[in-house]
Amino acid sequence: MSIKHHFFGKDCVIDRELLGRSNLESALDKKNFSPAAVLFVKQVHGAEIAVVDSAEKIHGNQNLPKADALVTNLPNIVLGIVTADCAPILFFDAERKIIAAAHAGWRGAKLGVISSTVTEMKKLGAKNIEAVIGPMIQQKSYEVSQEFLEDFSRENSANKIFFIEGAKAEKYWFDLPSYVEKKLQESGITKITNQRIDTYTNEQDFFSFRRSTHQGEKDCGRNVSVIVGGGGA
Repeated sequence: MSIKHHFFGKDCVIDRELLGRSNLESALDKKNFSPAAVLFVKQVHGAEIAVVDSAEKIHGNQNLPKADALVTNLPNIVLGIVTADCAPILFFDAERKIIAAAHAGWRGAKLGVISSTVTEMKKLGAKNIEAVIGPMIQQKSYEVSQEFLEDFSRENSANKIFFIEGAKAEKYWFDLPSYVEKKLQESGITKITNQRIDTYTNEQDFFSFRRSTHQGEKDCGRNVSVIVGGGGA
């Protein structure tokens, strides 16, 4: 059975604490997913990976591991992550049916969540890994400070290419999608689909934490990204 994935937005209302799981179950059913289990993690903006390579490692909703990516070689298991501007990245080796889902904000991407995900996939036997970057905040919606730019420049002076000067003094527009794509390339992935859909400007379809903050809202919902390996519907 082929690998399937989908990026849900406001068509599947869920929050960062995963309240609204029944909405997700209905949304998955409409997309003809019929998994044996749906796995999430407690996301912490880090680089830890939860590897589920045996039935004993399938965790429940009450004991989510603290991590920002999941990897599995088990069939019919949906891996899910939630985002509200950060990068949702779905990985797969179609031949070996090894999949992964990663939440990569600027912190996680900088700390190595992408390379760590690829490493764990390779440990399970993945060779030809492809990646899809889903809806996330785009450069013209992501204003950052001079200090932010300097922090990234200290990591690598070449990172300055991901910044353009903003309209205000010492403000810049940061291209997180391209930075994430670079990290994927550095991890050896050449088949990359970058959807370039802006969560901030697409208010009708997607949740955005930054937009919610700018509008004075207490919080926003979360976009859900899912992938299932061989054995899924």
